[in-house]
Amino acid sequence: MKINPFKPQSPISTGMFAGRLNEISRLESFLFQTKASQPSNFLIIGERGIGKSSLLLFCKAIAEGAISIEEPKLNYLVIDLVIDQNTTQLGLIRKIELGLKNELAKSETTKQFFADAWNFVQRIEAAGLKLNPLERNEQEQTAFDEFCYAFADTVKRVTSEDPTKLFDAHYDGVLLLIDEADKASKILNLGSFLKLFAETLQRRGCDKVMLGLAGLPNTRDVLRESHESALRLFDELILDRLSHTEVNQVIDNCLAKVNENSTNPIAITNEGRAYLIIFSNGYPHFVQQFGYSAFDVDKDNSITDDDVFQGAFREHGAIEMLGERYYRDSFYNKIQQESYRQVLRIMSDKLDNWASKQEIRKRFKGDNTILNNALKALRDRHIIISKEGSRGIYRLQHKGFALWIKYKTTDPEKLQNDIEMSNN
Repeated sequence: MKINPFKPQSPISTGMFAGRLNEISRLESFLFQTKASQPSNFLIIGERGIGKSSLLLFCKAIAEGAISIEEPKLNYLVIDLVIDQNTTQLGLIRKIELGLKNELAKSETTKQFFADAWNFVQRIEAAGLKLNPLERNEQEQTAFDEFCYAFADTVKRVTSEDPTKLFDAHYDGVLLLIDEADKASKILNLGSFLKLFAETLQRRGCDKVMLGLAGLPNTRDVLRESHESALRLFDELILDRLSHTEVNQVIDNCLAKVNENSTNPIAITNEGRAYLIIFSNGYPHFVQQFGYSAFDVDKDNSITDDDVFQGAFREHGAIEMLGERYYRDSFYNKIQQESYRQVLRIMSDKLDNWASKQEIRKRFKGDNTILNNALKALRDRHIIISKEGSRGIYRLQHKGFALWIKYKTTDPEKLQNDIEMSNN
């Protein structure tokens, strides 16, 4: 039984990570600055499957000292969270408290510290307080301040050089990571929560805390709508596609992993590698899914171009799985009109470049009213976006979505011929 080394459904482990050298260098710099009491926060922005969660995982490994790019190694306490549309402010506070307790409440003394310092959480729950930063009464404001003070007190204790401090462990700082920040609801008010949290920590002299967020491009809107100056807290790291060299490295890493203890090593032909690079178009999740499906199809321990194509287009193959995971809902469920999908097919030829209504009109099979309705519906449902300051100019939200539409709606033989011609 061959163990497939490609992992399309999970973040890439640190040992398999490839590329992002500039981003890694900046993240490590932020960590060293925060260690020196000059906190720097960051926001990783990118479309679905571009590698945001994998980069967060790599950042966590650097912070905890499992990986060291620059000496000396770091030693942060990392609280790693994921939020969704149901996460409330109290829920987020609970997650932060749990992250601290899991790392620090090792003895009866430290357990008692948490019971005393963090007992306000139980009082908040008992009182049914909402902790809404836009409509806080005096009691709710006091409860939020208590959270900030308890957090600051805990951080100061674990970063102190005082030999009589409560906790045995000593850390360079605390790193709070929040993934999928784009899913934050209006009830959570994430931007306002983090801004007031950071400002309160500063007033308490707690300057060894670093905030790291990751999310889709609309994370900016989520934060800004919650508090107009929330974005000023963060340095942005915008993730783009991997280069051909980096995709090659991903492929090599995966094959090296599976061949570590194998008596029958798996190889890939030059043609198979070229097709994987072309299909992936620099998207890490495309590399993993097309690689996974090609590996699954292969029967002779040599992944060829035919394996890549068969793995891509067969039932439950790469194209189908990518759609199920990322794109099918936007293409089929969010819109019910075939005329709307026709617009998406036309726009996919431009990938994520801008297309004018006139360009779309030339190829659209339907009257102008239907086209207008389609463009409005797609825009209202955030499937396409309008160019700011320009009338009648649109593009798809993500290039990965455009690629999936093209792969899904193009005859496989034609696609193979087009790729072969582009390689000649």
